[in-house]
Amino acid sequence: MPNDLPSIGFEPVRHDHLPMLHSWLKKPHVRQWWGEPDQEIRLIREGLETGEVDAFIIRVDSRPIGYIQSWWPTEYEEEAWTRDLSPDTPGIDIFIGESEMIGNGLAAPIVRAFGRRLFENGAPRIVIDPDARNGRAVRAYAKAGFTVYRELEEPDGKTLLMEKFPDPN
Repeated sequence: MPNDLPSIGFEPVRHDHLPMLHSWLKKPHVRQWWGEPDQEIRLIREGLETGEVDAFIIRVDSRPIGYIQSWWPTEYEEEAWTRDLSPDTPGIDIFIGESEMIGNGLAAPIVRAFGRRLFENGAPRIVIDPDARNGRAVRAYAKAGFTVYRELEEPDGKTLLMEKFPDPN
C-alpha cells in the first residue's frame, strides 16, 4: 500500500444499509467468521433498534467497504470472559465486505481510527475477540496496537481476547 493513506470514515448504519450489509454477510470471506447471514443481519437490525451497538459503515475514500461496531461486553453476562471487564470498556467487531479490499492493509488503519474515536469518547480500554484461526484479522489487530491478554477454548475453537489502551501522551 502506498504511503498516502486513504480517507477513512464511519457512517452510522441506517435501515437502508441493511441490504448491502446482508449481501456482504453472504460473501464467503465474511461468512466464515461471522456466521449465518440471516441471523447476523437480524442481530444488526436489533442492535440498531435497541441501541445496544453503535454500528457504522466503513468508508474508504467515500466508498462503502465494510462494517464496524462497538458494543458493551459487560451487558452480555452469558459470556464469562466479559465479567472481568469494566462497564466502560467497549468491544469492537469489524468485517471488510468488499472482496477486492481484502489484503490491502486497510484493516489496521480502520481499527486504529475507530479506536481513536472510542478513546476520545472516554474509553479506558478497547477489546476485540477474534477467532484464533483468523490469522489475517489477528495480524491486523496487532498492527493496530492490540495485544492478546487471554485465550479461550470454546466449543468451536480458540478465541483470542485482545486489548488496546490509549496511547500515552
